[in-house]
Amino acid sequence: MTDKIDYLSKDLRRFMFKKGWQALLPIQENSIEPILERKTDVIISASTASGKTEAAFLPALTKVDETRDLPGVRILYVSPLKALINDQFRRLEEMTEFLNIKVTPWHGDVNASKKEKLLQNPEGVILTTPESLESLLINHVNWVKESMANCYYIVIDEFHAFMGTQRGYQLQSQLHRIENLIAKRIPRIALSATFSDANGVLGYLRPNSKVPCKVITSQDRAKDTLSVQIKGYDEEIRTPQELEQAEITGELLPNAYNNVASDIYRLLRGSTNLVFCNSRSTTELLAAKLETISKEKFVPNEFFPHHGSLSKDLRESLEYRLQEARWPTTAICTATLELGIDISDVNSIAQVDTPINVASLRQRLGRAGRRDHNAVLRVFLPEGINPKACELYEDTAQTVAMISLLLERWYEPPMEHEYAFSTLLQQVLSIIASFGSVSAKALYDLLCKTGPFNLCTTKIFMQFLKCLGEHDLIVQLNDGTLALGLNGEELVSNWSFYAAFATPQEYTIESDGHTIGSAALGRDLNVGDTFLFAGRGWKVNFLSHERHIIGVKPYQFDTQPLNMAGTGGHIHDVVRERMFKLYKEGIVPPYLSKVAREHLQKGITLFKQKHLDKCHLYDGPSGLALFPWKGDKIVRTIALMLKKEAIDAIPFKSHIELDFTPKDSLKVAVFNILDAKTIDPIELIKKIRFLDRDKHDEFISIDLKRQAYAYSELDIEGALEFFRQLRKEL
Repeated sequence: MTDKIDYLSKDLRRFMFKKGWQALLPIQENSIEPILERKTDVIISASTASGKTEAAFLPALTKVDETRDLPGVRILYVSPLKALINDQFRRLEEMTEFLNIKVTPWHGDVNASKKEKLLQNPEGVILTTPESLESLLINHVNWVKESMANCYYIVIDEFHAFMGTQRGYQLQSQLHRIENLIAKRIPRIALSATFSDANGVLGYLRPNSKVPCKVITSQDRAKDTLSVQIKGYDEEIRTPQELEQAEITGELLPNAYNNVASDIYRLLRGSTNLVFCNSRSTTELLAAKLETISKEKFVPNEFFPHHGSLSKDLRESLEYRLQEARWPTTAICTATLELGIDISDVNSIAQVDTPINVASLRQRLGRAGRRDHNAVLRVFLPEGINPKACELYEDTAQTVAMISLLLERWYEPPMEHEYAFSTLLQQVLSIIASFGSVSAKALYDLLCKTGPFNLCTTKIFMQFLKCLGEHDLIVQLNDGTLALGLNGEELVSNWSFYAAFATPQEYTIESDGHTIGSAALGRDLNVGDTFLFAGRGWKVNFLSHERHIIGVKPYQFDTQPLNMAGTGGHIHDVVRERMFKLYKEGIVPPYLSKVAREHLQKGITLFKQKHLDKCHLYDGPSGLALFPWKGDKIVRTIALMLKKEAIDAIPFKSHIELDFTPKDSLKVAVFNILDAKTIDPIELIKKIRFLDRDKHDEFISIDLKRQAYAYSELDIEGALEFFRQLRKEL
């Protein structure tokens, strides 16, 4: 044993002896001194099941044990998931067996009597979610102030899951409010999966602050290995007659996905696996198909769906089955199992369709190969075979690019900082509800000047408050302070107010008077856009956000699946640049199946035939296509700039299709764009009707929403750089 173990409480050393631990892991050793000293914040970054929880809590509990005479809550632990809290509660109860430190879970499913005990006698460690913490700040603000006066640490689990999200801004604000209440800085300890650049995330742990932070990372184990296979499938777009027949027979999965289901059954039955899908509908359809196959073969079903729309009982029964590991179990899931519960041993991870991004793929892989450090990844990848203007089999190339970056340990950096007006609204109303009335200056100083919403100037904040007043969310009292208006009181009194995120609103998809399904949108959708749904292509010809209806007509070409809410992800510039390198160098990795290899080889051949290594424009029989080889932000901006010049530009996978556009028209548009003295981002998005992306956006003025959208979703300079290259080619 090392000397650093001696820094730990003797009762925690008893716990370690009972567990049979002979020594601390390096990440645990390196965390002891900075946590015990309490002079800095700490980020502990390592792969799943690498001992991060112990790295944080062994020294934190030691420090609390040394100062056990101090009253109140001593450690506040925040998690994105109730299931993870329940899991960590069991682990911490075992860890504190020989200590006189109470551990209390606090979330929506916890018994009211347990919560009441803690309110009467605050002590020890609280395990909670941002939503439950919001409830405490609104309904028990004086309790928070008194009970957390001696809080020594705030531990944030799965920290990466909060970064760049509305929930993340909510948590940043809550922690800043707590420190403001008790007039003390509480050291923050963030636990997270591996970052490609851990120093790049420091601003997310304590924004708008100069408090130092120590980053502790584990060296990836040299014996970790990854076995990969991409299985390709030819995806056929069905005719209306075939789709109608499929509805009659109940065979809603396209043939390619039927083949995917058959392969999942053949390869995964008899072991424990997680199969990730990019939408809830795919999850349900695959799980149903696998259950049918099991019945047909007269064997017990081992395949079960898991996503956010399922009931708590169904989700928890599957989680229990995975944790117990008594029976072979394969979860067909969305991102709901990407992080959280400690699953004893997963044989393999599978991904249906191209991954959302590299960071997500890395997080999912962390769930597998935990005992022998040998992770297995299978990607089941149907890709359309319809002839297009330029069929490069981009899904296959993108997946290969992501896996190559994953193997190099590159992951997307966190999303850029945003205005986050929806969460700012929630925090303003929450603070007013806590104290009855608050001055506008106090709100600005707490939330913007010193808090996480520091993009807001005083001028923008006053515009923002005016929006709230116009909707009767706030009113100004005679003394000049702000109180809740009638609509504000109604909003805050609803339990759903505690969450910064919205429950997705389902949209009905209709064609020629017939309903073909429903979906919760995960991306902006506009008239003229195309998507794949229920096994065939559709083009949007009508959209009502008031009635939640998407009117469509059949679209005969290949297109992308309709992203459901919760599945969206920006493709990064680095991924598209890696795709370009892959095509240019003709790289065909050995881990592709015969069909996937054929797809990629065909794409590479066409890429070279059309000289796309030297130019960004493809002029084919079905029209023009632009290949910027940049991420979604630049691609989106290019398309909007062209639309402003009356060019029908539709982003599709990694390129942009220009329907019915003569080359001369494109040339004029490009020259006009580059000759303009300035490009006003607000002008580019004026025709985007639906900008309500977050929960409370309906209360925000269109001007502020446009400003927020332009800031986070556009890259003017990146688009102009592409147009400069294109002008030379034209």
